[in-house]
Amino acid sequence: MSRPLRRRAAVRAIVTLSVSALALTACTGGPSEPSGDGDTVTLTVGDMPAATDEAALAIFTEKVEAFEDANPDIKIEGSETKYDPQTFAAQLAGGTLPVVMGVPVTDIQSLIARDQLKDLSSHYESEPVLGELNESVTANVQGTDGAYYGIPISAFTLAVLVNRAVFEQAGLDPDETLETWDDVAEAAVAVSEKTDAAGLAQLTTTNQGGWTLTALSAAFGGRIEETDGETTTATLDNEGTAEALGFLSDLRWKDDALGSNFLLDFDSAGPAFASGQYGMLIGASEWYNPLVRNFGMAPEDFGLMPLPQEAGGLGSLGGGSVSIVRADATDAEAAAAVAWTTFFHLDRFSDLEFAAEEAASQAADGGSVPRVGLPLVAPDAYASYLEAIDESINVPLENLETYYSATESDDFTVVTEPPVEAQQVYGLLDSVLQAVFTDENADIDALLEQAQQSASTIVDDAQAQ
Repeated sequence: MSRPLRRRAAVRAIVTLSVSALALTACTGGPSEPSGDGDTVTLTVGDMPAATDEAALAIFTEKVEAFEDANPDIKIEGSETKYDPQTFAAQLAGGTLPVVMGVPVTDIQSLIARDQLKDLSSHYESEPVLGELNESVTANVQGTDGAYYGIPISAFTLAVLVNRAVFEQAGLDPDETLETWDDVAEAAVAVSEKTDAAGLAQLTTTNQGGWTLTALSAAFGGRIEETDGETTTATLDNEGTAEALGFLSDLRWKDDALGSNFLLDFDSAGPAFASGQYGMLIGASEWYNPLVRNFGMAPEDFGLMPLPQEAGGLGSLGGGSVSIVRADATDAEAAAAVAWTTFFHLDRFSDLEFAAEEAASQAADGGSVPRVGLPLVAPDAYASYLEAIDESINVPLENLETYYSATESDDFTVVTEPPVEAQQVYGLLDSVLQAVFTDENADIDALLEQAQQSASTIVDDAQAQ
């Protein structure tokens, strides 16, 4: 059992005073009403781990206790509510969601456009740790007015995930950078020919196919949406997307390097990749933890490469989770929500003593230390963080050096996700991928033209509301 987190009250004294000064009121699942003696806020926060995930729940509970000790004017009520694309919009409109919770960055721009999120810009000016966040990360939560409507709590880019053990079985060096898409194709063919594994797992369902295809499109120089001022236009039928589909079609039909299952999402591809049935998987750089913790992948088998960029490539598609505050929250509730979010997710980067303590607790409970993905803060701040938690690091970072070195390069560019109805557009591209993988003679240009027509209607209608 890990030792409890002992958060120093002085660290949050300023936040506590600022929250108290706002005469905090209660915050529940519905409209806000005063609570108790009128000077305490009860804040409902989502994403509390389920009772079945004992290790994660223990960490959550310890953090709640530490936060409340440092902020006696704030009471935290955890909720197991998590983002669900099938119910999220209705819950938000009905006021039944927790006041603060995490959502995918893909939803942020649509939520901003519908005035469903609280403007948190003033807190970016007053909270030092928010000012240290990478601009490539915070750009995702800014509206066209320049205001900030959320706090990034995790970030990643899409990358080439490598099963190092499979690569070694195929006679490949898992530390050698895959610099071009030709290199990826050659590695996929080698794995398919020299091992029992398939070369590459390509996601095609639950919008994840369209998401990864969007990443490839950007790497080949294309965008599936273009924005001019305040107007966004669907542009699925661009040359980059067509080239990316041609690359995948060749891997499927000419090289036979994609295996035999062409209806994959991460829940099906992840376990197969972790167990050595695939050599590579294009997906989120942050997938180390679910692959190792949930799917049993040996930590030393996980490798990570940045997405290769063709001539004219735009960069690596980014993503992550954002902590949002409902638009109907009071200013006092928003202050409490920001205090909780920075404490729970970001204080490790500004309070290195706390970082070391937290990392020791997470490692003792079987968590991955550090979290793998795109660092939220600048390289110097992240290096200081790693130094502070050195004794608790259990992730073989040496196997991820290629990726992390790339992210610190001046040439590394993070491409933001499509701003309007990204999930619906991704779903359209799922169908395109499935058609390409099931029909050797599929007309890629015609498929993209058809998807473009549907996407234009979806994107235009969303902006007309």
